[in-house]
Amino acid sequence: MMKLMHCMGTRPEIIKMAPVIKEAERRGHTNIIVWTGQHYDRELFSGVFTDLGISMPHYSLDIRGTPCEIGGGVLSKLEPIIKSEMPDIVLVHGDTFTALFASVASALCLVPVGHIESGLRTHSWEPFPEQICTRTADAASSLYFPATETNYKNLINEGFPKERIFTVGNSVVDAVRIYGNKNPSIREQEKIPKNRKLIFFSAHRRENTMSRERMSGIFEALLALKDYTIYCAVLPGTQRAAKEYGYLDQLLAAEHIIWKYPSLEKYTDVLSLVKQSDLVLTDSGGLQEETASLHVPCLTLRYVTDRPETVVAGSNKCIGFKKADIVRESRSVLENESVSLKMRSAQNPYGDGHSSEKILDAIEAYKGKLHRWEKEIREAKV
Repeated sequence: MMKLMHCMGTRPEIIKMAPVIKEAERRGHTNIIVWTGQHYDRELFSGVFTDLGISMPHYSLDIRGTPCEIGGGVLSKLEPIIKSEMPDIVLVHGDTFTALFASVASALCLVPVGHIESGLRTHSWEPFPEQICTRTADAASSLYFPATETNYKNLINEGFPKERIFTVGNSVVDAVRIYGNKNPSIREQEKIPKNRKLIFFSAHRRENTMSRERMSGIFEALLALKDYTIYCAVLPGTQRAAKEYGYLDQLLAAEHIIWKYPSLEKYTDVLSLVKQSDLVLTDSGGLQEETASLHVPCLTLRYVTDRPETVVAGSNKCIGFKKADIVRESRSVLENESVSLKMRSAQNPYGDGHSSEKILDAIEAYKGKLHRWEKEIREAKV
């Protein structure tokens, strides 16, 4: 049996790592869960552990501050934990600060890293700082678990070792499969009118929330879409932006908008609302994946996405942040049945919902040979 350390710090990481943790537990491995505290609001973490049926963290680092302060805190606090526990492998996920700094700390402690959802690329600075995070985590890793063939090719093109890359699908599909049929909160369901089409909204990316121009376009569009009910699952950055840019009072007063802040604590409630929605408006990478899995049309409030598979498949479209574009594209999906049906019929590019099993198979196969030291002299690449 092996000892696996799972380093997480955000709500999406809990959701996507939960199936991996449960599969490792089923196989008899030891799980050590480390929570960095990158998301520290209760509704973004503690209730999610309980909702998904995984144990609370063995270690909580309670990191706060700027990105650099978060990095310094993770590096200094995680090092002694890694050296004390000496896991066979540290697993990180995606493109978060936690993935960046936990992978670096582990690699510098000479403990192998497995990067789940590796190879995410936009070949630009957006989303910021996620592109910095995912590239750094890849550089520090020993095993790679890209979700799609596109992610796999990104890693190959950048020179990562082919024999250590395993295309496994996305564990969010596992989460949707495992938790998608749980009973949602009756209280949340009672807020939704039955006679109007429903839009689920969640936007929190820094390149949006730190821009008055971008968020003004997004908020103006929400206010203009009065013919529909809009359920807004509001994260702290979005709440601050609404207040700072002068839109919070209007959004709270709008009869067609349900402004849920703090956001939904239970992932099962989010899944239930997304499943019954006619459209999702978001800048979230995770929601782009979940809507593809649930066959719900998605419009992404960005001009570039690190989930291009969803756009190619047809379940998602990048529309930017301008009010006119958001209103036009939303109405096109909601009022044109053929457009909606085409998006709902798109094939899910993220696998069969058994990614966690494939991840554990690969880790077990590499037991005792997880480090990436070279085994032979190779010809220099010019």
